[in-house]
Amino acid sequence: MSDLCTQSIFGVPFAAANLDAASAHFSSLAGSTAQPVLVAHADVHVLTRILHEKEYGDGLSRFSYICPDGMPIVWLLRRKNAPAHRLYGPDMMEWMWDRGRREGLRHFLLGGTEEAVALLKEKLGARFAGAEVVGHYCPPMGEWPEGTHEEIFRCIRESGANCVWVGLGCPKQERWLFTHREQLPPAVYFGVGAAFNFHAGLVKQAPAWVRAHGLEWLYRLCKEPRRLFKRYLVHNTRFLWYCLTKKI
Repeated sequence: MSDLCTQSIFGVPFAAANLDAASAHFSSLAGSTAQPVLVAHADVHVLTRILHEKEYGDGLSRFSYICPDGMPIVWLLRRKNAPAHRLYGPDMMEWMWDRGRREGLRHFLLGGTEEAVALLKEKLGARFAGAEVVGHYCPPMGEWPEGTHEEIFRCIRESGANCVWVGLGCPKQERWLFTHREQLPPAVYFGVGAAFNFHAGLVKQAPAWVRAHGLEWLYRLCKEPRRLFKRYLVHNTRFLWYCLTKKI
């Protein structure tokens, strides 16, 4: 099994592939890995955190793969002649559930609310009949009680899952994964942010044409201005500054 080719943007290595090739690669890993494989889906927000926050950047360097989750990153990769496509977390989830029902993959859902997880399983289960969900865990909001991490590790291990979907939100999910990498049971772990709410139908995704033109951030800002204004103001501005001042 050949690895995914990578290309660096500002020194950060991104997987350069389409969804078919990437999902095939991760599916093969999921069925054979003897250790945790960490997959980040990084948009402009994640990339600028990697570059600006040393602890976060050092942690993401421990991930096995960083996928380009936003079109601006894809455009920069293509400027370097990389065969890059958007490897969007919610899309990767669909492709892996579809591929997994044919290849016997077992899925575990970590994050979200009980309502979101129930709806997600119902809706994706209807679309991908035969996809096997072997467990889920919905941690409480805010600080987690003592022993929560160990309980999550136990649930994943006992479920026999080989694909773990982590929807704790960014940057919490990436921090949780790199902090506990040594304790995680063998599986492929995908940090997919808002994918749980999108697939559950609780939050509406941007139209396909908006996503294709790199404007999903604007669509989401219009939907949730109070929550997202500071994020996009800070990180989009930093990204533009890096593009103007750093060697790509």
